[in-house]
Amino acid sequence: MEWSKYFSNVAKGVLRSLIATMIFVVAISIVMSFSLLSVKTLSVTWVVVTCLSILLGAVYASRKNGEKGWIVGFGVGLCYFILILIVSAVFRGNMSFSVNDLWRGLLALSVGVLSGMLGINI
Repeated sequence: MEWSKYFSNVAKGVLRSLIATMIFVVAISIVMSFSLLSVKTLSVTWVVVTCLSILLGAVYASRKNGEKGWIVGFGVGLCYFILILIVSAVFRGNMSFSVNDLWRGLLALSVGVLSGMLGINI
């Protein structure tokens, strides 16, 4: 596996994941402006958006890479999670790491690995 190809495809996958996240967030914001969503619903929605975004990015990156989809998906999930943590820290004003963040990180890595395998096999 060529490392430059791997890093290039992971970067493209993460970029696609972030773009998908922005599109989903805008769509959810529009829906929220016309309806009342509870905090619990919003939390579940955020998890779904994260999973869908990582899925789209990891499938794209692993298809472009052509091999080792689970490694590519792991890279996309890890980079996406780290970027989301950094953005969250900037907007919150502090860099706190909770148990929920740990679970979200494990979910991001799991979705990335499974999506990477899916991308190779479809």
